[in-house]
Amino acid sequence: MNYVSITSTEPVVWHLTETLTKLLSEGKKTVWLLAGGSAIQIAADVSKNLVQQGADLSNLYVTLGDERYGELGHADENWAQLQAAGFALPGAHVHRVLQQGLSRAETTVVFGAKLHDWFSLADYRLGFLGIGPDGHTAGIKPHAFDMATMEYAAQYTGDDFERITMTPYAISKLDEIVACATGESKTETLNRLVNEAVDVAVQPAQALKNVVNFTLYTNVTIEEDE
Repeated sequence: MNYVSITSTEPVVWHLTETLTKLLSEGKKTVWLLAGGSAIQIAADVSKNLVQQGADLSNLYVTLGDERYGELGHADENWAQLQAAGFALPGAHVHRVLQQGLSRAETTVVFGAKLHDWFSLADYRLGFLGIGPDGHTAGIKPHAFDMATMEYAAQYTGDDFERITMTPYAISKLDEIVACATGESKTETLNRLVNEAVDVAVQPAQALKNVVNFTLYTNVTIEEDE
């Protein structure tokens, strides 16, 4: 795990842009998983960079790490918010998690199968994920479901949204994780993440540490235990 102190999100945008540009220029089939919420504008900026650079997007496979269940296009849907922010990757393979007419359980099955299939065909799997003040990552809230599941996707009713998310098992299959977590509300959580080995059910972001190539960008002061 590596963490980088930032004063803006520009280093995150360029890390993702440069990584994806290199992989695609080498003809590698690349899966890129996106975060929602505060990370949406970063993903939109990266997509604009890739298009402006004329990258060949035919080997790029893009979906979210989690989604808020509801009617297609509902106000809190991460994918709808991405589109509103200008996210567009013409020529790439994209999967919108929400599907017209499918129940939450059915949507989860389709999403899990998509992750499995894409991970199987990919040369490289890149996750761009966030970390919340409660220690959640993707849509994995503390104690939300059986964290030991070997399925790629799970679903549950949270205290805010009905959620569909990749699992800790799916996270472990990634080749690289780039996480961006900013704001003083995350100080305790991030210091705990760096310094402690907490059960993933208590702090789901601990699952990110199972991926060796994990970079955390933050404006929070990290004080490493000696």
